[in-house]
Amino acid sequence: MKKLITLSIAALVAVAIGFGGTAMAQKKHAPKSAWGAMLGGLSDIQGITAAMLVFDMKRAAKIAGELQGRETYISNIERLPEVVRKGHGKVAEAAAKVVAAAKAGEENDLAVALSGVMQACNACHYNLRDAKRRKNMK
Repeated sequence: MKKLITLSIAALVAVAIGFGGTAMAQKKHAPKSAWGAMLGGLSDIQGITAAMLVFDMKRAAKIAGELQGRETYISNIERLPEVVRKGHGKVAEAAAKVVAAAKAGEENDLAVALSGVMQACNACHYNLRDAKRRKNMK
């Protein structure tokens, strides 16, 4: 039963990310390099979710390792604002937990760790970057 619930949640997340990524990509309020990195991260999250659905922990660990590497690289780019670097550093830390859970082969821990990655992304994007735009929408 736990696996069924985990798989259901993972499938819903994959669908939400798939449709959300398409809709968000149409907006033109960030440089192309930022969109490329963001879409790369979303693609990695979607790939990890897909690997979870077929219990392919090796693939999930590989993709999470790539996500961790990219986020670590971005967090060390000195020309970026400190808040951006810290945010990407937190995503890299969360991705490291995904790698560890995938290597351990624990589906539930992997789902929780992947949720941590999404929360780390959302913490910055929702609270900092998109706050003004959301305020104007009201």
